[in-house]
Amino acid sequence: MSDSPYITIPPQTIGERYADLRIIQPVAENAMERSMQNYGQLTPVVVGQMDDRYEMVDGFKRLRAGRKLGYEGLQARVMPGGQRAMKAAIIYLNTKARTLADIESALVIRSLYREDHLSQIEIATLLNRHKSYVCRRLALAEKLGDDVMDHLKLGLINITIGRELSRLPAGNQAKALTTVLKYGFTGSETAQLVRLLLKEPGWNHEVILGFPEKILSDRHPPRPRKDWCDGFHNRLVKMDVYLSGITTDQLNMCQPERVVPVIERIQSALAGMHGHLKRW
Repeated sequence: MSDSPYITIPPQTIGERYADLRIIQPVAENAMERSMQNYGQLTPVVVGQMDDRYEMVDGFKRLRAGRKLGYEGLQARVMPGGQRAMKAAIIYLNTKARTLADIESALVIRSLYREDHLSQIEIATLLNRHKSYVCRRLALAEKLGDDVMDHLKLGLINITIGRELSRLPAGNQAKALTTVLKYGFTGSETAQLVRLLLKEPGWNHEVILGFPEKILSDRHPPRPRKDWCDGFHNRLVKMDVYLSGITTDQLNMCQPERVVPVIERIQSALAGMHGHLKRW
């Protein structure tokens, strides 16, 4: 291992043994990909070493973005310690930045409890936390049904929805999840659904889940914010300034098959907006 605090590692060689302890959030993933495409890798990832292989500890979004963008190497810091230390670091490294959701910390704690066979007191000591913190997170992870957990990990539902569904008995979560997905419920609508199911007798659940009329009837079409046009205008101005500064030499460096379809979509969108505003 190098004496330098940072090393460069090919993304394809970094393992993702602990990826299941983090939840994919598509908006954050896309933002990271855009950032790395525009500005490069701004902060190093953190890896551990196990079985002659580097394992990702912190920086999963950067790793996935780097692979998609064709990075040949990622700057990384290698942390010492074994499997337990790596899992603890997932919580520790994200605590100050507040980038770790309570469900994610719950997954780490459950892994330490079930796979590493640590007691709750031992986990609390390892994480430098009170036992009540470990107990609450462990209970949250144990409440989540397999279907909800799978959808969370894949980013198919957000963390708020997962937390709300965890309030239901594990056997009822899958049917509620089906309703949430069918009607595209938000976090607050999922909370309403859960409250209804907890309040109503079991024999009425099938009707509620089949067509949650009360929740759907409360929906209102979103109103555009009054200041939306100001923001839209500012973005158009920035686009105008940016595009005006592009030279033919820069264009000659582009791959037409990659750039032309995007330009055509932008042209079509702008033509539609122009026509609408002229008529209005």
